[in-house]
Amino acid sequence: MRNPLLVPDLRELIQDGEVLALREFVSDQHPGKVAELIEDLEDHDGDALFGVLEPRDRAEVLSYLDLDSQNRLVEAMPPQAAAELLRVMSHDERAALVNRLDEDFVDEVLPNLAQAERDDIRRLTSYEPGTAGAVMTTDYVTLPPHITVREALDRLRHEAPDRETIYYTYVVDHTRRLIGFVSLKRLILARRSAVIEEIMQQDVISGRVDEDQEPVARQIEKYDLLALPIVDADDRIVGIVTHDDAMDILRQEQTEDILKFGGVSPDPEADTAPYWQSNVVSVVRRRIKWLMLLFLAENLTTPVVQHFQWTMEDEQVPALFLFMSLLTGTGGNAGSQTVGTVIRGLALGEIKLSHALHVVAREWLTGFCLGLALGTTGFFYIHYWRGQPWGVSGVVGLSLFGVCMWSNVIGSIVPLAASRVGIDPAVVSAPFISTLVDATGMVIYFSIAIMLLGLTR
Repeated sequence: MRNPLLVPDLRELIQDGEVLALREFVSDQHPGKVAELIEDLEDHDGDALFGVLEPRDRAEVLSYLDLDSQNRLVEAMPPQAAAELLRVMSHDERAALVNRLDEDFVDEVLPNLAQAERDDIRRLTSYEPGTAGAVMTTDYVTLPPHITVREALDRLRHEAPDRETIYYTYVVDHTRRLIGFVSLKRLILARRSAVIEEIMQQDVISGRVDEDQEPVARQIEKYDLLALPIVDADDRIVGIVTHDDAMDILRQEQTEDILKFGGVSPDPEADTAPYWQSNVVSVVRRRIKWLMLLFLAENLTTPVVQHFQWTMEDEQVPALFLFMSLLTGTGGNAGSQTVGTVIRGLALGEIKLSHALHVVAREWLTGFCLGLALGTTGFFYIHYWRGQPWGVSGVVGLSLFGVCMWSNVIGSIVPLAASRVGIDPAVVSAPFISTLVDATGMVIYFSIAIMLLGLTR
């Protein structure tokens, strides 16, 4: 738990200009804790605390701040100081930062960097957003296959301070084509006289530079990797995606899917913003489209109800209308459960499009079992607890049975069909399925009532 006296003490040090004391204090703190302190302070005090940090400490703290704070802090720095910060940042994070900064400010900063660093930034920022190239880092270690383990370890000692990770070392030929990799553990345990190509693993799992970032992150998760090499069309290594980057990607993708599932239009920047930093106008803009569409779709139920209300002139009709919400709620919930299950299976690669018939059959059977349980419960509940006649109870019970099966079938078919035609199945949100099931559920409900109770026009 954070010490409540900590922030006031820091404020005094900042106001007194105690630079050395501040640096000493910060050196004992985790970068994430320092980022929290900066966010807790007033903007000018937080900026001052960030300003006294050494460049490498700034880079570490910056990664824990939200994107808006990162942009503001960096753009407030002199171009030379900003360049020094970029120089010590991890390659993927500095490329992402440059993409967000004002172009005029970037033009002032880049001339202060070495040519190799400018080229690296331009190369990483040139990749299409959402691809492996856009999230990879070029901060990795390679080895030729013909050197010994002793020589390889000497290289690692020399290069390790400037690399993001050395747990995997990638073996490349003279054209930089990826031919294998060696883990740090294997290097340490191998004979010093052994040659790298004798101990390297050749079955390299890799991703393509133009591949979507989510499958790349899924590979890291599936094979429990610390990093995944990224290659170009000629199998030459161009970067790596690390485990922490994969976690960020999966969190971003899951956030996007959850929002789509709830009928909220995705926005890459807004999706990652904290709740309180999203302004109301932006929130309304992202939600209104789906709400308007669902509002119009909900009107499908009106003509259905009006039609059957006109055709059923019987004293039992009012009782049937009492249980409409029970039926539509059950159908919508069942459909939403199925949609969520199928979308998750598609996202994780557990369900393939070739499995479509098996998935629909499985969900129909699931709906049959759920409908049998809910229909039986509903039948006895309506008759004994609500005191309705056997006929009304039978209509409700059979309708619950039918709607559960129908909702499960629809909830499995729609995301599979969307995926088949190239639409993100998460876009087919639960509210949309719920609305669709509402309308069709009413048809099932009143059709059973007409057949069972003999209601006529």
